[in-house]
Amino acid sequence: MRKNLFLFLSLFVANFAFAQEPATFEDVQLGSNGIWAAPEGENEMPSGGWLFTNYTGYGYWGGFTASNRTDLNQTGLNAQYTAVTGCGYDGSTQYAVAYTYGVQTDVYAADGQSHTVTGCYITNNLWAYQDVLQGSMGQTPFGGLSGDDPDWFKLTATGKNASGQTVGTLDFYLADYRFEDNSQDYVLDTWEWFDLSALGPVATISFSLSSTKSNYGGMITPAYFCMDNFNGGGAAPDLPPYVVNPVQNVVFNDYPQTLQVNLNGVATDPDDPDENITYNIVSNSNPSALTATMSGKILVMTRQNANQAIVDLTMRANSDGQTVDFNVHVIINQVVDNPPYIVNPVQDVVFDDFPQTLQVNLDGVASDPDDPDENILYMIVGNSNPDALSTSMSGKILVLTRRNEDAAVADLTMRAASDGQYVNFNVHVIINQIVDEPPFILNPVPEVVLDEFPQTLQVNLDGVASDPDDPDEGITYGIVSNSNETALSVEMDGKILVLSRLVEEQAEADLVMRATSDGQFVDFEIHVVMNQVVGVDENGSSFVAYPNPTSGTLTLTVADAQRFDYELHNISGQSVMRGSAVGSEIQLDLGECPKGVYFVSICWNGNRLIQKVVVK
Repeated sequence: MRKNLFLFLSLFVANFAFAQEPATFEDVQLGSNGIWAAPEGENEMPSGGWLFTNYTGYGYWGGFTASNRTDLNQTGLNAQYTAVTGCGYDGSTQYAVAYTYGVQTDVYAADGQSHTVTGCYITNNLWAYQDVLQGSMGQTPFGGLSGDDPDWFKLTATGKNASGQTVGTLDFYLADYRFEDNSQDYVLDTWEWFDLSALGPVATISFSLSSTKSNYGGMITPAYFCMDNFNGGGAAPDLPPYVVNPVQNVVFNDYPQTLQVNLNGVATDPDDPDENITYNIVSNSNPSALTATMSGKILVMTRQNANQAIVDLTMRANSDGQTVDFNVHVIINQVVDNPPYIVNPVQDVVFDDFPQTLQVNLDGVASDPDDPDENILYMIVGNSNPDALSTSMSGKILVLTRRNEDAAVADLTMRAASDGQYVNFNVHVIINQIVDEPPFILNPVPEVVLDEFPQTLQVNLDGVASDPDDPDEGITYGIVSNSNETALSVEMDGKILVLSRLVEEQAEADLVMRATSDGQFVDFEIHVVMNQVVGVDENGSSFVAYPNPTSGTLTLTVADAQRFDYELHNISGQSVMRGSAVGSEIQLDLGECPKGVYFVSICWNGNRLIQKVVVK
């Protein structure tokens, strides 16, 4: 009996390797700088019953080392030996740091046997964590500027047998930004269990890192991760959520229409709180018929058109890294859209004045039996008489403006449109003839008398005429004719008639004037009397001005005068030169005077004489 027992124990030892002690890295001796002081060359860092590969040389290291660093204020290369947690798993002092770029990062048992490894705790290295959130080397942070880039940073464990052949691989995401709902994106900042038992018995486990952030030289995310409790006791297996209340078919009968489905309670998690379950949309079989978004645990669906359709939404319930997918079936029924119709026809629109603009409020003219009336749009389709009537729309207001005074009729074809359907209707416009009465003389101008020479008078014609059907301020005045242009100069300055006497002799003039208003006019006369100016002696019996005409010097001679005053006026009566002469003669320099007719007057001993002078 004892012999048989010994044989059984021998066979057991031969076929099964004893479980190896976990590697906690608390047994690794650290240097004064808080990391394992590895010698130059290829090394094996022992912890528990396991060996961790390392290479150190030429100021470079790779593979595994151990650390107790806790300073989370370090950045960049200075943070390469620090875990983002600032400590080991469960607050322990020491942990492993691995750098995988260009170097073997392997773990194998110290006894040289194959073992089924339970797993290990993993978290981000501080430098890699900072790079994910901030970006580097010209690269944007994970997720991009919009947060929508599907970036990831992944640790891969490859199990190998004693011959170095791969027997399986497992992935663990240190950062994952691939979720449709950006709020579910994450970068790991806690210690999480990486279950390696699925690899089965392995002689070696090789670790490698990969990332969506790379360039021509390879991955640019710092190739670091941190490990603790290798082959230790992991957390109890996390059971996935499962569906307990499937979503009933969702039915759309209207358009436009939006429906909401509360997914809270659809799934349950047997070992985690159900309130932590999140839901996201995995796929939409018919996005042209239905848009779907998540608002918390509320599924929001909006149909895109009135057509019939079927849509299947693949949904996902997430709980503590585990998921379960389920389907939401959506039935979208055809919507028959009835066109709008006329409920309040527009009465005839009548124009009686010109100019005149009328507005017609079309709100309420049409109604839509299955859509809101406030959404009805009105537009002009046709105008039978654009020469007589201009039309435009301002919102739901039809603006009509008559274009002339003539009688006319216009028919406007209008359209009420609602949700792609429409109805046409007519607006009949009657434009009555405008009879425009001409202006008439209300205040005739009395006779105008000119007693002096030279002399200019102004006559204000404002109020002379009146228009019975247009504003009097719109009346303009003009000169039609002047019966004596040699004796009288006339011009208009606005509504002011300006009269300038041209001769000193007795004369009369009849002016025909015209008052015009809105294309109509009335003529009237103004009689002007120019009396002989006392003391004028054109023959110059006692007063001589020579040479006349003159181009420069003008000599004035008054016989028997001891002293006299003189003044020169232009044809408009403006004084251009004056002075006094001692004796009976004086010479005037007219070289600077413009060419034209002038009048020179002299006064002496109470006498006044005037002569016409021409400057050539």
